[in-house]
Amino acid sequence: MHKRFGVSYAFVFAALVGGFGLAATAGVLEETPAVPSGYDVTLQEERLDDLGGTKVLRLRYVAPAIAAEGHQFDDVAEDFEHLCTTQGLPRVAELGGGIEQVVVSLSDQETDFGVSNSDATQYFEAFTLETDICIWEAF
Repeated sequence: MHKRFGVSYAFVFAALVGGFGLAATAGVLEETPAVPSGYDVTLQEERLDDLGGTKVLRLRYVAPAIAAEGHQFDDVAEDFEHLCTTQGLPRVAELGGGIEQVVVSLSDQETDFGVSNSDATQYFEAFTLETDICIWEAF
């Protein structure tokens, strides 16, 4: 989403998706992949979830710069598709396919999955996988 998440939105998001999956080992994912924004991003966690029969790979990254004064979502907008394509797609292939969606998140600090944190700046983008392409899905 193209918004700074506060208590209510983060809580709703966590309530809808929390508890459906277990954290998994990151496998071949790069711990600090290069992204178009040039910001430093670090993999916090990879999660595999099953949301009503839809298998979802969640890639959760920490990018401290997104909390800096003057930062805008547009500064990292291209990073999401890049991370889906360069990190998510290879990981889906490694896991043997069957994953239909990749959700990429950026947070300025490490956060617990499914726990509201009004002090964190967080962005989420979802992508449907089709023929080895990440297709952006508006929430």
